[in-house]
Amino acid sequence: MIIAAPRLFIDGVFISSAAVEFEADRITAVHRQLRPTRDVIQLDHGFLAPGLIDIHNNGAFGIDCATADPSGILHLARMLAAKGVTSFAPTIVTAAIPELHESASRIAAAHPGADAASILGLHLEGPFLSHAYRGAHPAELLVPPSEANLNALLGSQTLRQILRLVTIAPELPGALEAITRLHKCGVLVALGHTGADSATSLRAVAAGASIATHVFNAMAPLHHRTPGLCGIALTDPRVSVCIIADGVHLDPAILRLCYSAAASRAVAVTDSISLAGLPSGATASFGGATAILRDGAARRADGSLCGAAITLDQGLTRLIDAGIPPEAALHSATAAAARALGMSDRGRITPGARADLVWFDDNFSPLETWIGGRAVHGTIGTQKQIFPLLLPTEIARPELSDLDLQPSEVIVQSLLDQEAATHACLQRVTTQLAQLADIVARTIANAGRVFTLGAGTSGRLAVLDAVECGPTFSLPPGIIVPLLAGGDTALTRAAEGAEDDGAAAIKALDSHGLNTTDLVIGISASGNTEFVRAGLAYAQAIGAITAAIINNKTGTIIGAADHLIVLDTGPEILAGSTRLSAGTAQKIALNILSTTAMIRLGKTLGTYMVELQATNAKLRDRATRIVCAITKCDEERAASTLAQANYAVKTAVIMIGLNVDIDTANRRLAQAGGRLRDALA
Repeated sequence: MIIAAPRLFIDGVFISSAAVEFEADRITAVHRQLRPTRDVIQLDHGFLAPGLIDIHNNGAFGIDCATADPSGILHLARMLAAKGVTSFAPTIVTAAIPELHESASRIAAAHPGADAASILGLHLEGPFLSHAYRGAHPAELLVPPSEANLNALLGSQTLRQILRLVTIAPELPGALEAITRLHKCGVLVALGHTGADSATSLRAVAAGASIATHVFNAMAPLHHRTPGLCGIALTDPRVSVCIIADGVHLDPAILRLCYSAAASRAVAVTDSISLAGLPSGATASFGGATAILRDGAARRADGSLCGAAITLDQGLTRLIDAGIPPEAALHSATAAAARALGMSDRGRITPGARADLVWFDDNFSPLETWIGGRAVHGTIGTQKQIFPLLLPTEIARPELSDLDLQPSEVIVQSLLDQEAATHACLQRVTTQLAQLADIVARTIANAGRVFTLGAGTSGRLAVLDAVECGPTFSLPPGIIVPLLAGGDTALTRAAEGAEDDGAAAIKALDSHGLNTTDLVIGISASGNTEFVRAGLAYAQAIGAITAAIINNKTGTIIGAADHLIVLDTGPEILAGSTRLSAGTAQKIALNILSTTAMIRLGKTLGTYMVELQATNAKLRDRATRIVCAITKCDEERAASTLAQANYAVKTAVIMIGLNVDIDTANRRLAQAGGRLRDALA
């Protein structure tokens, strides 16, 4: 089966016009193009993403994981699937150990089918928790993780078979030994409901703990001198950081802090209880006391929080509303959640992964879910794909279907008319161009270098612009460094395969000693050129600033660019020939960036190029005319003064304008930081 979508969320970024192919329950391929004869499910809007994974779910829709019978667990799994959740870890709060065994047996007896979210294993949130940070857990049932208590807990074979994750407060007596034992048994350990300091937290991580349960909630607060588990979780790369995504348990600013600090380790969880999915005012028993759904969360009678009341799809929208980038929110509810549980076959759209997929509309509402390759609702039919999946620049324009039959004048006029779109798209990115030009100027002013990465037309245009900065602005070699896929020979001879060689870009950047003071700009019409993507990703990884100029709104390059400029030129006159409008827009953009940066660096005076290199007769004549225009002197004096100044226009202008000798002129220019206007003041 093949599902095609306008957008696909893959490897942390959105790409456009792609399709996923799967057989049985496994993904077999990801297509950027399809043969016209293939049968596909064609989604007409929204995007396709990996199935959501909730690793902390106490229940929802009136079902409590601790008390539900197998049919109740199955009902919960079906309802979650309808919300785009394809896998979950039923979570049980603190109870007497015999009751935990009974709950585990009931969950183990539930066997979700193709229309229900699969069960990843049991998450025990308790009873090994801190009294001081117990939250909604009953104090009288909390016990230390002693050898005897752990033996009693693991005494049930059924529980041992389905146990996936245990939350422990690491400061409790016997906790480190318990963490080590569980880790050796293949059970994951999370740290939570704890007042542990940073030293204890680090020892627990060293012993095998790898997850932080709902960071900031039910744990010692973050302090600048006593960071505790919060600080360790946010900064230790070994720890997956679970974050309640309801926008109630954490202030939006703290959500942004968590995602900024934890980055790809952030895991969105619901921490939902049975009240999720029920109307406001509903009540339920949870943790041995009454909970009421009020003000967007589950609360005790005194208003204190005792759980969340969302499903994970709602968590996504609340995270995005809080300012979390959609890509980061989705990653945290898919790939990051799978990684936290040590699962490599879920949470990603890649060959070999389980075919758990969700079709979302543009507002992140789930429309259809596939679990193991089978649709939950089954309301979307198969249809014939008439055209291959194409990038916007590759779409054929039907009104030009007879272009080859038209006279040359009509063809020329069509090409000229298309250029109007080029200028319009550049106008739309004026602000982004100005911001990037300022970054180019700052990079050069701070002794950094500007590298460009490109293949084919894009790379050649970057080489042209870089080379011209020498004679035009006296920019020394090695300041703007163009890297072209295929090397110098690709300037005059096509090297089409070179654009797929990402390792070559990394090698080229490394050979120049790329460092954190440098800026790397990738140029690609498709937004998917591997030479460019790999180079940008490498630059980003070592801390260099990255930017991208692309002509399609989505692509793999986007995730590797700190600054993005999309030149949306649309379909070309010749479908896919991006040397036309896309290339024109790139050329103008590159000219704008380098020219604006040089102006910012003081290499011009008004409209005059006062740092041109007068290396031939034509340029010496131009330099003479510039000196005449600025100083209002005659041509003879301008020419003779330029000769004295070794054809340095700035020096000659100061000599004439201030009537000083060459040494004084050069000294004033140096004191002014090379800026002619300041030197003349």
